[in-house]
Order: sequence, then structure tokens, then C-alpha cells
Amino acid sequence: MYAKSTQGFWSMEVSTKSDFLHALLVFSAVVFLILLLISVVVGWFVAGRMLAPLQKVTATARGIAGSTLHERIALTGPRDEIRELADTFNAMLRRLEQAFEAQRRFAANASHELRTPLASMRTILQVALASPEPDDLRTAGGQLLSLNTRSTEITEALLTLARADHGAIEQEPVDLGDAAREHCAQVGAQAREAGVCLTGPTGGARTTGDGRLLRQLVGNLVDNAVKHNHRDGTATVAVHRSQDGRVRLTVRNSGPELSREEVDRAFEPFHRLDTRTQNTDGRPAGHGLGLAIVRSIVRAHNGTLRARPLTPNGLEVSVDLPGAPAKTGRTAQQE
Repeated sequence: MYAKSTQGFWSMEVSTKSDFLHALLVFSAVVFLILLLISVVVGWFVAGRMLAPLQKVTATARGIAGSTLHERIALTGPRDEIRELADTFNAMLRRLEQAFEAQRRFAANASHELRTPLASMRTILQVALASPEPDDLRTAGGQLLSLNTRSTEITEALLTLARADHGAIEQEPVDLGDAAREHCAQVGAQAREAGVCLTGPTGGARTTGDGRLLRQLVGNLVDNAVKHNHRDGTATVAVHRSQDGRVRLTVRNSGPELSREEVDRAFEPFHRLDTRTQNTDGRPAGHGLGLAIVRSIVRAHNGTLRARPLTPNGLEVSVDLPGAPAKTGRTAQQE
């Protein structure tokens, strides 16, 4: 049936129908194997070209660590799904890098703020033990008490910041107007002594959240408005419910002139708006955690925080929080 021609090619003689069918089957099998081989080679080449960007993304993701968050996936080409995936991954790396950097900065500042009072306490104790006179011991006792108070304030502020960042908060109705008026009454004497005219809110609005954290939020903003001010300055607190049902707390003061960059940095942990010093140990006033705590509390309550410098000087901070459900007639009677 098969014969080799004089030119060296194989030929097939077909004389019957079965020979024809057999020849057709052999020819089809050969063509199928050839096409299958071509398809495998082309498919492997095309798949390699198409998956190369994904392999680059995978390699970059495997090589990412805490010290290499600055690396990015540099993909070129059309704006397809893989390019969008790479851009999204780069944006995620950028946010992670900022979060890690903020965490490292926070840990360094916290260790410095806590280590400095402890070192000062040790120095005072060494001096007092070297000269155990009653007057020297009395002076050392006052200095130690001041440093201990500062350390306690920093520790409590760090715990409050961690609690707000954790996000596990209680839910109870809180009237921000009442909280603001109560705190304004508490710091009224301090404001008058500093020559600052403090005006509390006349209205009120109820929100839902952790009462302790929300009162801490109000207190930090009011204290900040009074502390970072000047004699014959003003500090105004307003609370109202907006048309969309959210509760807005606004605190304005006539403090120092600030730039947009200074306002943005004011909400970072351990950053102080000014470098005024205390009379006791010469350290800057405050611990630089007040506005950072405010930002964390607002975030934990699904709120929004806005701050803008005023012209010619001063700062305005606005906090929007979800409003509490309106009271029904039956609920009002029960209260």
C-alpha cells in the first residue's frame, strides 16, 4: 500500500474505499499532531507574554518587607486590567509605607517622651541623695511630683490613643453641646487667667458613640484653642445639627499664624503647634498628643475631621459625626 518513489517521497496507493478511508485517517492524524504542536508552542509563547506582568507583580510582592516598602511595580504599556492591578498595588504599598513610617516615628517619639522624665527623675534622686538636706529633699520632691505627673499624662494619652485606634467603642447617646458647655465651664478660670475670651455653644446635638472618648475629643479641642492663643484672644465653640442629620462641632481660636503644612502636621503624634516652655523644667508645653487623639477618636466614630488656618491668624477645626436617631414621643416621656 505504501511505496517509496524515485524522488525519495513516500506515496500511498488507493485502490479501494477502505484504502481511501485509511489514508484519510492517517493524513488527519498527522495534520492534527502538527497543529497540536504548533498550538502548544504558540500558546506557551503568548501565555508567557501575557503573564509576564503578573509574574513581575508576584516577584515584587514576595520581595516586599518592612524595609523595602519604597519599591514599586513599574509596568509600562496599555491601561489594561493588569496595569490597573499594578497601580492599585503601588497605591497600597504607598499607604503601607506611610503607616509604617508613622508607626516608627510614633514609637521613637513615645520612647523619647517617656525616657526623658525617667532620666530626669534619676538625676534628681542622685542629687538629693548626695545632699540629703531637708530643703533640698523638699525641692526634689516637688520636681519629682511634676515629672511624675507629666509621665502619667503621657501614659494616659497613649492609652487613650491606642483605645481610639483599636476601634472597639461603646455606643451610647452623647450631646456634644452639653459636653462642650461642661468643659468650657471647667477651663473658664484658666482661659480668663490667660486673657482668652472663651465662648461656649448655645445649642446642642446628639450623636452616638463612646461617651468618654467623645468628651475627650471636645476637651482636647477646647484646651488646644485656649492653650495655643494669645492675651486678648478669642476661642469659640459651636455645636449644631446639619441638614443631612450629622452633628458638627466647630472650634475656632485666634492663635498664632499657621500655614497649611503646619496645620496638617499638627495632627501627627508628639507634634506641637508651638515651642512655648513650662516654668518647671523648661520643656515644651503639652505632650503633642491632643490633636492626634482627636483624629483617632473621629476615625473610630466614622466621622470626618477638617482643619484650616484662619486669616490673618488662628485655626478652625470642624468635626462631623453621625447624628443620633431622633427621640420618639414615648422615649422622651420615659426620659
